[in-house]
Amino acid sequence: MSGRTKRILYYAADVTLFLVFGIGMLLLPLFVPPFEEFPRGDAELWQYPLAVAVSVVGLPVLLHECGHLLFGAFAGMKLARFGFHPFTRGAVAGETAMYPKNGKHVKGKFFALTLGGAVVNILVGVALFLLWLFLPTRAMGCGALSGFVFYEGVRALLPAELSAGKTDGAVLLGLLKNRPEEEVALRVLTAQGILYKGKHSDLPKELLFCAPVVREDLPAYHALLLLKGQCLLAEGEEEAAKKNLLRLSECEGLSEGEEEECMRYLGYFEGTFVPERSPLFGVNALEETLAEKSKKL
Repeated sequence: MSGRTKRILYYAADVTLFLVFGIGMLLLPLFVPPFEEFPRGDAELWQYPLAVAVSVVGLPVLLHECGHLLFGAFAGMKLARFGFHPFTRGAVAGETAMYPKNGKHVKGKFFALTLGGAVVNILVGVALFLLWLFLPTRAMGCGALSGFVFYEGVRALLPAELSAGKTDGAVLLGLLKNRPEEEVALRVLTAQGILYKGKHSDLPKELLFCAPVVREDLPAYHALLLLKGQCLLAEGEEEAAKKNLLRLSECEGLSEGEEEECMRYLGYFEGTFVPERSPLFGVNALEETLAEKSKKL
């Protein structure tokens, strides 16, 4: 099956889920009559537009990111970035980036982190639906909101690779099938876990330098090249480090943050390196070493 066909199937499934759960549950509280013993008063009607409003501004997405954060924290990972951006490029977007505190059981930790967003959405969506069913006031807001929250969780489990990247479902499937792209991501996370309390010299050479070949536009590949450059710099192999960093700077699909980080390390060779504190202890040690070297240039 071609990539185009897969994307068409994904969008068809996405629209179907939106109509069934999102629009369906949005309209259900309006047309289903209340139980006689649980009458719905006009005073509760204000909940309906409020539920629609918080759905539009991104509450389901925020819950999804909180699910990643919660499951990642329980799995023993440390937060690096957490972001929630309403209406970024016309849509609501979120980001949760975490790294392990050691290099053990990284695959299980990454699996839990990835799955957590969808699990929280689905559980909260079901809970809101049950509240709508059984609260004495038949709260319309809970019913209207439940479908959008549930939809956000289920759609995240659909396996697809979109222009914005892989869905959670695609990452989970890749982990289960041991695909090269997820293998590279696991190697990067393992290295970050080792660096949390160690140094670059603690990293097994084969961890980063014997990774599978993957596409150069993938974020995991970008992180791998940056780690390679950092390790080579820490070992004093400056020419090899510069080669890796230059290769990273030429990659397609670099985020603004990745490009800035790459340019900053390349600045070491121009004598303009600016040391910054990193959440990874091993990187802190490298930053201090490079700062000292930069003073001598």
